[in-house]
Amino acid sequence: METRNVRCGILAAIVAALTLVAAAGAAEPAGFFQVRDGIPNSQYFFNANIVGNQYLFFLGDSVLAGTGLKDANLRYSAQMVKAFKKHFPESGIIETRHMQPGGSWYALFRCARGQAVYGEVICSGHLAIVDMAGGDRGTDLEQVKLALEGLVRQITLYRATHSTILVYTLTDEMFRDFRAGKTPPYIQICEQIADHYKLPSLNLAKYAADKILAGEIDFDKFSADGINPTDAGAKIYAEAVAKFVDALMAANPVPDKPARRVLPKPLFEQTDDRGRIVAYEDPAVRTSGQWRNGQESPIRPFRHLLVSDEKGASLRLRFKGSEIGLVDLVDKDSAALEYSVDGQGWKKLPAPANQAGPMLRPVSLGRGLGREGEHEVAVRVASAGTVRIGGFLLNGTIADANAGLNTLQRIDATYAGMDPITYKPPAGRFANIPKTAARLREGGELRMVLLGDSIMGNTSASQFDLLMMRRYPKCKVIKISALRSSTGCNWYQHENRVESYVLKHKPDLLVIGGISNGQDPEPVRSVVRQVRARMPEVEVLLLTPVFGAMRDAHIRTFTREIDTTKPNFRWGMQKVAAEEKCAFFDMTGPWWEYIQNSGKTYGWFMGDAVHANARGCQIIGRLLDIWFSES
Repeated sequence: METRNVRCGILAAIVAALTLVAAAGAAEPAGFFQVRDGIPNSQYFFNANIVGNQYLFFLGDSVLAGTGLKDANLRYSAQMVKAFKKHFPESGIIETRHMQPGGSWYALFRCARGQAVYGEVICSGHLAIVDMAGGDRGTDLEQVKLALEGLVRQITLYRATHSTILVYTLTDEMFRDFRAGKTPPYIQICEQIADHYKLPSLNLAKYAADKILAGEIDFDKFSADGINPTDAGAKIYAEAVAKFVDALMAANPVPDKPARRVLPKPLFEQTDDRGRIVAYEDPAVRTSGQWRNGQESPIRPFRHLLVSDEKGASLRLRFKGSEIGLVDLVDKDSAALEYSVDGQGWKKLPAPANQAGPMLRPVSLGRGLGREGEHEVAVRVASAGTVRIGGFLLNGTIADANAGLNTLQRIDATYAGMDPITYKPPAGRFANIPKTAARLREGGELRMVLLGDSIMGNTSASQFDLLMMRRYPKCKVIKISALRSSTGCNWYQHENRVESYVLKHKPDLLVIGGISNGQDPEPVRSVVRQVRARMPEVEVLLLTPVFGAMRDAHIRTFTREIDTTKPNFRWGMQKVAAEEKCAFFDMTGPWWEYIQNSGKTYGWFMGDAVHANARGCQIIGRLLDIWFSES
């Protein structure tokens, strides 16, 4: 693997150098990008090609969405992925695009670490590409500079090895400045920030404007609406992207390991980098009146919403911070709201007039607050209609309702807010794991290895081992998570991987599960046999899938009991368990039944489009706790 990585790194450097030499004689707009410190950390991750860490997060608006393009593959984000792939052809790069209203101001809140209502971590992966030019049109530049710097800092605060690229796409306002021989003030501010943090920047606006001013294309042929490029305009962006990426890759060799970035002091004194979305479900948010939580949202990115039809129903939040806002969903039937900050008079937040359909609405309720002072915001339903709340936008902090609690107390607090799980496990389930059952009852140490994917990571995060030790206080359960993102036994079965993932941990009990086994139980059988060939005393528990996307077979074709009329993965796992003398837990049945009967949308239990959140993890953990009980 090390030799291959070195070869890939050398190849990338050679390709970049040759490309730059070939392009040196071509006439092109000058000074349309700055490499600065480059993105060596991302070069490392491209080269390492680690499964689950190849996401590029593009943050932007309609240009990023490809609005107006006939060929969607011409969007600059797809072209940038293509350019990176030229230098790292074996890298499994994944383009993820996050379009939003509100420009850099809203992005500051949305890009914080983990958003319960949104159920996504925007800046995971290793590279964020930020283009807020369209969304920031018409916004006061004083607000832009504070928000954009806060956003840049948020990305690094989320993950210190993260790389960031600033991109500026062309608007008609910018073009007027370029035509007058001036650098647009928006770009001047962005470049100040890029200089301060030594970030690469790609000035697509300048590249395109120079082409237009040189007579190579008319502005109205470049963009029909003054912001979104046509296919012809997108091809100009694509040229610039390719040249930029070549220069970026040539600037630094692939490092041996990623380096942690240390943030300098903020460039602007008033910058606040504590932006976050406080989900309506946070214990710090107090409700009054009739509200329904966990309700389905008609649009993304909301996973679930808090809904009320009662005039006068209210929310309150106490906080410290410099700004407070609200993000809700407005529709044709939306009610008006009123809000008050720090006990001042109520102000109107009217429902949008002539709203054609559901739309996300981020709005500031109070700016310039004393950032270390105590504040309170109140919001109430002010008219007939329906209110759908996502959460509060806060640049600051709130009290942690679980402060001082240990892990077991925290998961108990989460579960206390859920309907209790009623599940009766089958008799005789310990027949193939008698030593495990005896160890739990009689005491001693139980070494348990969890093998699988990130869903097995959710299983581990449920802390079910703590529940088991509470139930069996004589036994010390040592839980070992042997996991690889998006990976099942069809990978673990090869190249003696059971040695490093299972055998070296010397398990008493091996637990295999997740959603990445390719709907094929035979690789599971292979792993079980390989483990037992070397350690015949190991007991095994097989789990059927939980969580995942709605399109996944165990959800799409769900039956409460295993369907034994036609081949399917759950039945296959049951047969492998019986034939290989493994314990078996069809967790799929009671898990999905609980969600269906909860009165909540699936997103109420989700951390993103695939994985469980804290509540979802507790479904897994409590089911396992019940399954391992002797009742």
